[in-house]
Order: sequence, then C-alpha cells, then structure tokens
Amino acid sequence: WNVFLVLTGGVFLSIVIGVATGSFTLLGAAGSVYSGFSGMFEIFLLSMIMGGLATMVQEEGGIEWILQKVKTLIKGRKSAEAGIAVMASLADVATANNTVSILICGKVAKELSETYDVDPKRTASLLDIFACAFQGLIPYGAQILMACALIENLSSPFLVISRCWYLYIVVIVAILSIFTGFGKKKEA
Repeated sequence: WNVFLVLTGGVFLSIVIGVATGSFTLLGAAGSVYSGFSGMFEIFLLSMIMGGLATMVQEEGGIEWILQKVKTLIKGRKSAEAGIAVMASLADVATANNTVSILICGKVAKELSETYDVDPKRTASLLDIFACAFQGLIPYGAQILMACALIENLSSPFLVISRCWYLYIVVIVAILSIFTGFGKKKEA
C-alpha cells in the first residue's frame, strides 16, 4: 500500500506542479499518464503470466518440492538468509525481471522466514536487494538494455555493467550482513 500511495501521490503532485508552472497542460498530463500506462503493459502482462505459472507450479506441488530441496541445504538462520538471496538471484537471472523473481520466490522465502526465525522485513529486503541487483548485472536485463540504447557507439552491454559500482557494493554489503548479522534487529 505504501508504494501504491506514494506513486499515486507522486503522479497527482507532478500534474499539479506541472500545470501550475505551465510546464504542460492538463491534456498534456493526461497524455503522459496514458503513455506511462502503455509502457507498463508488457510488464503487467508478463507479471500476470508469471504469477499464473507460479500458482500452477504451487498447485502441482512444485513450490513444496523446491522448499524441501532448499531445506536440505539450510541449517539455521544465516543459511536461510543466504538461501533466500540465492533463490531471488537465480530467479532473476532466469526471468530477467526482478518483480517476477520476487513473486516466484515470495512464498518459499516466507516459509523459510517462519521456519528459521528470519525477520519478515529482513526477508523482504533480501528478496528485493538480490532480485534488483542481479537485474542490473545481467546483460539482457531491461535496465541494462535501456542504458545501452541511450549510449552512442557502445560495443557491449558489459561496458555498462562493469560501471554499475552501486550494485556491486549493495550485493557485497548484503552478503556481509547475512554472515555477520550487521543490520539485524537485536533480540530482547
């Protein structure tokens, strides 16, 4: 709900500011909103399809099978956190879509979170960090391809990826957090 409220508020506030400053008209704002919705159609359709596939996999026992396989590798809270991170990363590499990756891994991550006493906020952060970071580290991800389209005379998407320092730093800090407990809520 927070994301929905912030995004909706941002759209309306942008329209008010844009019309008030004369940057565009109300009709121009409506055109921009329509263009934004049109641009989201592919991701919306992909998310619906992937969500449907994930539900089918769950109904046929696939999620439970994955959970059982992952549980054989997990011995405690740290390995559960690492497992969540690896699942989100691999799902993103496979689907090239961080939102879909989070949707696919969400139920398994929640189960691991409950079983191994990982804070739900930390679980959500791990899913988000690793799915989003790997989205910027694969040469066929939408963000990298968009950046490549905007750079003239670019010979390879790996030139862009090699300069994504923020992503490398975030992944390193997140991995250190998993194994050192840094950032974890202190127990009473």
